[in-house]
Amino acid sequence: MIAKKIVVIDIETTGLDIYKDEIIEFAALSIDEGKDPEIFSVLVSPKRQVPERILRLTGLSFDELKQAQPIESYCDIILNLFRDAIIVGHNVNFDLGFVERALNIHFENPIWDTLEIARVFFPNMNNYRLADLVKRLDLEPLEKAHRAMNDAQAAWNLLKKCWEKGMTLDASFYQRALPLAGGSKLTGFLKELDKTIRKEFPDRLIRTDLVLYDQELGLFEPQEEEAPIPEDIKWIDQCFTPGGILESNLKGYESRPGQLHMAKAVAKALATSTHCVAEAGTGTGKSYAYLIPSLWWARKTNKKVVVATHTIPLQEQLYKKDLPILSQILPFSFHGVLLKGKGNYLCLKRWLTVQSHFTEYDYGERLALLSVMIWLRETSTGDWQEVSQIPSLSRLWGNLNAEEESCVPGKCPQANRCYMLHARKRAEEADLIIVNHSLLFSDIKTENNILPEFHELVIDEAHHLHQSALEQLGNEISLEQISRVLNLLSRSMAGSFYGNVKARAQLWERILSESLWNRFRGHLERLPEACDELFLQTEEVFASFEQILGNELSYRLTAHSQNESWWQTITVQIENFQGRLKAIVDLLKAMYNLLEPLDDEDAASLAYELSGRIRNLEEVRDCFNLAMQVEKSTRVSWLERNNRLLLKTSPVDVSTLLKEKLFKPLNSAVLTSATLSIANSFQHFLQENGLGTDTATLIVDSPFDYDQQMQFIVVKDLIEPNHSNLFDSEKIALFISEVTERMKGRTLVLFTSHQFLREIHHPLSRYLGDSGIELLAQGIDGGRHALLDAFINNPKSVLLGANSFWEGIDIPGDKLSCVILIKLPFGPPNRPLIAARSEYLEAQGKNAFYEFLLPEAVLRFKQGFGRLIRSKSDRGLVILCDNRVIEKRYGRIFLNSLPVKTHVRCNETQILDHIDNWLDEMRQKELLL
Repeated sequence: MIAKKIVVIDIETTGLDIYKDEIIEFAALSIDEGKDPEIFSVLVSPKRQVPERILRLTGLSFDELKQAQPIESYCDIILNLFRDAIIVGHNVNFDLGFVERALNIHFENPIWDTLEIARVFFPNMNNYRLADLVKRLDLEPLEKAHRAMNDAQAAWNLLKKCWEKGMTLDASFYQRALPLAGGSKLTGFLKELDKTIRKEFPDRLIRTDLVLYDQELGLFEPQEEEAPIPEDIKWIDQCFTPGGILESNLKGYESRPGQLHMAKAVAKALATSTHCVAEAGTGTGKSYAYLIPSLWWARKTNKKVVVATHTIPLQEQLYKKDLPILSQILPFSFHGVLLKGKGNYLCLKRWLTVQSHFTEYDYGERLALLSVMIWLRETSTGDWQEVSQIPSLSRLWGNLNAEEESCVPGKCPQANRCYMLHARKRAEEADLIIVNHSLLFSDIKTENNILPEFHELVIDEAHHLHQSALEQLGNEISLEQISRVLNLLSRSMAGSFYGNVKARAQLWERILSESLWNRFRGHLERLPEACDELFLQTEEVFASFEQILGNELSYRLTAHSQNESWWQTITVQIENFQGRLKAIVDLLKAMYNLLEPLDDEDAASLAYELSGRIRNLEEVRDCFNLAMQVEKSTRVSWLERNNRLLLKTSPVDVSTLLKEKLFKPLNSAVLTSATLSIANSFQHFLQENGLGTDTATLIVDSPFDYDQQMQFIVVKDLIEPNHSNLFDSEKIALFISEVTERMKGRTLVLFTSHQFLREIHHPLSRYLGDSGIELLAQGIDGGRHALLDAFINNPKSVLLGANSFWEGIDIPGDKLSCVILIKLPFGPPNRPLIAARSEYLEAQGKNAFYEFLLPEAVLRFKQGFGRLIRSKSDRGLVILCDNRVIEKRYGRIFLNSLPVKTHVRCNETQILDHIDNWLDEMRQKELLL
């Protein structure tokens, strides 16, 4: 492979802090050409206590480490191993940093990091943890992860895999990659590959064009002999009944009456051009229940059916799992596509510009560009979701994607290879198009200029539809967004309007008359200064917004705000902002008016770009104008701090918009989710989404036997009414710890606020102490995906989650056996959108609590409750700490909306005995089985 000495290292430590934690195991694999590999692996005695979690993770014991030697005793061996070697490791800086600190030595050896190398050579992995790469790349399986020698061997196998792939690449890749890599740790690896390829394959062609994946594949191969499309709607029965198409072709499939019932309802809605709302409980199989009728109807009528989901995982499941399976078993072929918004696709024209100006980017961004270079040789879609795990790429993506107003598809030199155009062309030819809610509303906002014409729509995860409409039909703006718009206008760089025109000045001198060019250039030269002035004014406006917001996360702008001392100041600042913005728009319009009459392709292309830039600025203007309409009861405006400060404005009620813009043009709409009804009524859902009361509705019960598989327990005495959070944090933390210890972990605790979650975390960690149960908390121990992985990998753990954990989490089996719901999930009444909606309803003489706050809470409650039982074999407990569900009159609505017929009411002390009894019953049942 490489004619140099390589030493692959890995260590295990007591933790991640290089200054506080210590090495407990060191391993090195020395590979020197012509010699047998040399293995060195030792346990190391630390000076500090080793956390129980680390011992469990590695499988080491206190006694083993107590008998080991300190790391210093191996110093000479390590120095000898490293002599004249390339040091390799997965995230090698971490390992080497610990070794250097422990030995008080700094190594000058060349370093290759398999984490960085793998990100470049395999850019489309879901994640880059070593154990996952071993599985995804079919490397030799690890005997045991989190042991140093096993991980060192895996890193060596990974390096060889990257080398093998690197040897297949065209020589032009290395010509472009080496300048990009600069002085990074990756450079040495790339140079060795380049040198080896030149030596072994001297005749390999060096391509000077854009190297892309050039094999065009359809999603599904058509069947050789295709039966006629079934004419009769009764054909749907043949798919879902016992012994039917699904049961005969899918191993493990069981016919479910509820699934057939829903499929027939979907088929009827399509065939009769009516709308249908279907609540399908967990385990119903609703995806097939709407996909099969939709595919049949699309092929039978040659009409397109659009399926819209809220989340990316469901989109991916439908496109990559469900449709391929159905293509194998249905008696007719079909064409299904996944279509996303422009911003998801890479623009080849912009890619070439960025690639040629790589010196403007930092080290991490350059490595991301290297990953993109490999990805482009492999992707047929250009969809950035394929490479979204590459660090720093998200910062670059705004400069690479197709969300660019200067795009003129018909005149772009890359149009024949444009990913976005190919995606839209495939959608034009498709029978079924999968989109998300956001793209669906973008199509509405652009007067149906994104999606092909369609009149049949299926909306999955429909409980999100109303909120998606509020977000997508509203407006928001930030300082960063305005800065980007202005930079794309006026920076002296490739890719900006000003920079591009200046770079092609000689062309424009030829195209335009001298008089016309002088006038055009005069406007152009005023642009940078005008944009600088506008940006300074923008900073002034957002500085005032910061002062208004103070330490709060949000602040609603209302008619009462006009009485505040700062109102006059902010009004003047925004007027000045609008004036400067208008001056820029006037400059752009003047340039547009000079170009628009000309009969020239380049002039027409530049005029098109100008119209897009003008539209960008007008959207900014409109957002400010709408946000300042604080006296309108139909609109709400507010400041919000997330990762940045945003000015937001939204309609309060979108039901009429949905009725007129979404549902009225359709022949048929099918809306489905596991949580749509409230106490068996769809009134709230129909009303807020603009659907008539005559819309067909059905509830398809889950096939799971909830009363046999689980118990729902309400704790009667944990609430303290006089406490601001309803609970005392010490008391609730003690209760959670006692439940969790009895369940031996396997517990998910759902909170309605991050603040209370943080309050609970410290006392809970103290109570769990030496229990051996790992505490995982959202926002403290990591993000959503990392925490879920850690929870699944260690069942003896408890996971604290807030808003995003109430839905979309699927942990079947005994890894999750208990869900604790702290509070009934009422939305914060002072949140701007909630407050404005409540006031709007009250002004109409309606009860905002019963018509808005309560229904929303019930639907959210059903989502949280549904986290426990995900399969027929699941068993467990759902515990609600909020006794308002049995004390308040409205509590009956919550209880009547659940799939269980009974529940248990206990006080704090009784519940622990009840859990013990339930666990004993489960053990007895397992013995009988």
